[in-house]
Amino acid sequence: MSASDLSQMGIASVAKKVNDDGHTVIEKCPVGDVEYAFYHSAATELKQAGIATPTLWSSDATMRKLTLEFIPHPVEQSFVASDNAIRMLGRLHRYPVNSAWRYHTHQWSASALQKSLLLLAIPEKCAQQLRRFQQCSDVLFSGQGLVSGDSNAGNWGRRENGEWVLFDWERFGQGSPGIDLAPLIKGMGTKQTFIDLAERYCQLSGQHNVHDLAREIAIAKAWIVTEVIVLLDARQKRAFPLYLNWYQEHLPEWLNDTVKML
Repeated sequence: MSASDLSQMGIASVAKKVNDDGHTVIEKCPVGDVEYAFYHSAATELKQAGIATPTLWSSDATMRKLTLEFIPHPVEQSFVASDNAIRMLGRLHRYPVNSAWRYHTHQWSASALQKSLLLLAIPEKCAQQLRRFQQCSDVLFSGQGLVSGDSNAGNWGRRENGEWVLFDWERFGQGSPGIDLAPLIKGMGTKQTFIDLAERYCQLSGQHNVHDLAREIAIAKAWIVTEVIVLLDARQKRAFPLYLNWYQEHLPEWLNDTVKML
């Protein structure tokens, strides 16, 4: 499984339908304020900058419903860290922030960390190591660059012409590129995979220090643990035991090895 996967955790219902024009569409309802605003403001502008998102066919403000283009071809986890994805994310991260757009506020609060630690019930040494990651996490949220906030494989697709498209923008916000790069790596990843991805991103985007970015990817991986566990518990998702068991098995060794990057 991909422990960094934030898909299937939203509150909106998503359905595939055929509309009156014969197009297969996606109906998503009710969407949050950030995603609803995204498709009515940022999406068109970002598309012109080479950041492909689903076409908005129609919307209903009262129901908070979006009718979106259906993207037919999924992207497997093993292919999501391709140059296509990295280049598109790089364009997003370099795009100027518009103060008029609505953003999700990304943060790793001490209370959220504590809640995740209670749920994870990992050994105290591991808990202390995860606290160290949280204490270093301001670097993820202090940057002013745009981020999708949810770039896992489940939120990528390909059109019939092969064009890559990124959807599910309810976590559209600002922060470090590491927030979007961490989910491209399967599972928790390793120090070397973080360095390798940081090097590729820097080569393709022409910016950022490799060492600092690799560290930010590692911190983002740790932060996602809290995000996933707290969300699954709060929304009473059936996948909670699966993720909990996976983290309890894999986190201790990962933390012990990766904490050295801080």
